[in-house]
Amino acid sequence: MQVLFFILLIVLTPHVCFAQPAKKVPVGVSHDGVDAVGRSVARAVEDAIRRSQRFRLVAASATMPRIIINMYSIDPFNAPQFQGHLSAIAISVVYYGKGTPGAGVFLNMAVNGCGPEIIEQCAKNLIPTLVDAVDFLQRHDPELWNTL
Repeated sequence: MQVLFFILLIVLTPHVCFAQPAKKVPVGVSHDGVDAVGRSVARAVEDAIRRSQRFRLVAASATMPRIIINMYSIDPFNAPQFQGHLSAIAISVVYYGKGTPGAGVFLNMAVNGCGPEIIEQCAKNLIPTLVDAVDFLQRHDPELWNTL
């Protein structure tokens, strides 16, 4: 029994002692919109990525292969008394690397309505769209995944 334990210990030691940290996926955030709520949600998404164990924030314009969250927001109300109370926000998640044709490889999208009192929650609600997109890329295109 001691010999079996010793053999298992020798076999498992390299896997336990030399485990490599998980790859942090580079993610850039690009925001297009002039509404205050949309800008605040974009900053909150960047903060969520900074705090993430799985992602690291990079410039959307970086030259390295990366995932880009393209955010578009608009204040849907024309009446001045309602402006600043709600923003419609759409995001697309795209893989982009040098030599990628067009504007990159589309991975996922989402839409959300956000108000000034729930900015952090809106940002948190958009992160699963990023997670799903990255998981899809990892499963279905390992060649692109390995460039990140």
